[in-house]
Formats: sequence, C-alpha cells, structure tokens
Amino acid sequence: MTKHHCQSRNNSPSSRREFLQGATAVAASVLAPPLSRAESPNQLPTVPLAGRQVTRLIAGGNPLYGYSHFNVILDRLMVEYFTDEQVVKFLLDCEKAGINTWQSNYKARTRRQYPKIRQAGCKMNWLCLSDPWDVNPQASTTEEIMEAMLKAVEMAAPAKPIGMAHHGGSTDKLFREGKLDLIKTFINKVHDLGFPAGISTHNPLVVETVEEKGWNNDFYMTCFYRVTREPEDFQKEIGVVPVGETYLSTDPERMCSMVRKVNKTCLGFKILAAGRKCDSPEQVREAFDFAFKNIKPTDATIVGMFPRFSDQITENARLVRELAT
Repeated sequence: MTKHHCQSRNNSPSSRREFLQGATAVAASVLAPPLSRAESPNQLPTVPLAGRQVTRLIAGGNPLYGYSHFNVILDRLMVEYFTDEQVVKFLLDCEKAGINTWQSNYKARTRRQYPKIRQAGCKMNWLCLSDPWDVNPQASTTEEIMEAMLKAVEMAAPAKPIGMAHHGGSTDKLFREGKLDLIKTFINKVHDLGFPAGISTHNPLVVETVEEKGWNNDFYMTCFYRVTREPEDFQKEIGVVPVGETYLSTDPERMCSMVRKVNKTCLGFKILAAGRKCDSPEQVREAFDFAFKNIKPTDATIVGMFPRFSDQITENARLVRELAT
C-alpha cells in the first residue's frame, strides 16, 4: 500500500471541524451521487440501514484490491483483473443486476477510482470500511492504529459514504488487548462528521460486549468466520496451530446466533468463507441459504465477487431473489 502523508493536526476542534465541513462541501458535487433517484425496477430486496434502504446483497470490495484471504497468487490475479476500468464496469454491472450498495476501504486506488465510478453514472450507495493501514501501513501499536483510523475517517468523509465501519482487524485487536472502549472515540468522530457509525468484527464476543455496554453505534459488520484467531486461540480450541488463514466449520452458527440476539442491523460477510465454499453452484446456494435462514430479516450480506471465470454477479443476485424473502 502507498503510504499516506497527512497534514499536521490543528489543536482547535472547532477549526478542524469547520475545515472538514468545507472540504466536504467542495468535494460533494464531484464525488457524491444524487441524493434522490428512482429505484431500479429490478432492485433486490432491501433492509433499512441508518435511514437508507440497502440491498440484502452488498458487493464486497476485497477482490477489487487483491484481498483474497487465500494466497498471494490469487491476490495478484485479482489486482491484474480489476483495473480502474474493470472496477467501474464491475460496479455498473452490479447496479444493473439490482445491487444498490458496495462496501470497501478507501485506499489510494479507491480514491483514484471513486470519481471515475461516479462520472460513469454509477449511483450505488458506498459503505466505507475505515482502514487505519490505508493511512499508515506501518501502524502496529494501539496508539498508531487509532490515530490512523481517525485520519482515515476524515479522508473518506468528502466522498459521502452512507456509513463508516471500524475495521474488523483493529476491533478484534483492541478487544484482545482489553482496549475496546477506544472505539467510542471512532463512533463519536463519525457521528460528529454526520455519518452513521458501524463496528466490524470477526468475533461474536465483541458484539456481545458492545451490546452490554449500550453503545450508540448504528450497525455491525459481522464475519461468519473468526479469521483473527491467534495461535494460542487455535491451540486452546482445536489443539493444533494450522498453517495460514483457517476457517472453522462451527464459526458461522456462532456468529449468526449472536446476530439474531441484537436489534441493530448486521451485515454478514465472508458467508462463502472467502471463496472456500465456491466449488459448485450447489455449495454456493447452500451457503447463501444458510446465511438468510440464520440472520435476521432486517440484516444483509456483503459478498466479494471475482467474475473472471463466471458471471458471479448475476448468479448471486439470482440466489438473493430466491432465498432472501
């Protein structure tokens, strides 16, 4: 990732807020889609999300930027395939298929592509995953990560996302270190800028803890698999430390059980185990069917798609029409 060099911070909160509001106003006409428009006649089923209606299938951004969660070879294939032009085409195809929202972080490539996406006529909602490593790829300490996270929020604000979510890897790290309360700073920052705030996590215990604390976040992004386990977690749970990113078959039910207990909208992601459940159409259908039977009717899914070898956009949209009733 390209390192982002940020300007020095002004000590006056009001001055910084005025600056951000001005920057947002200048950029809005170029970056933001129209505030009102006729819905597509073939739009997929929707659920409410912080005052908006989002389709129950949201296009995930990981494949667009080479985050395969598999290996470096597939990462590179994705990056080669998703040129700027192909990203624009992909989102237009998603919109044509009835998907009205996509989710991604806001790294350098995204910032370059976003105006092109809007100029091409794409009116999809954009949901931002606030990623501290977009700002500071070397961030490792809690302090560095939180500082970069807040700068990532400021950087994305002019693009007018429909919401911003605290990065799941960061969330789980804070939880593991007993510093989860730092996320309240993120929530307040996002709300101060006028956007709904979400919390992304791979661990159902995070959702349980936040609910017990009664925080005012607007939504959750809930991974079906706890991919942020540390070696000691695997040793404790299954007695061995596996090689690479590992997906346990018991994880989806654990997360879905928690999702059903909360009233807030949850956006389930990695329902296909980052492509590990894509060996046949039947396996894909089974994964979608499980998801919609085990999350709430007011929840949605985020699914990454790599339509290099098949029309995954059309295939997945069809499954949502059939199963998300």
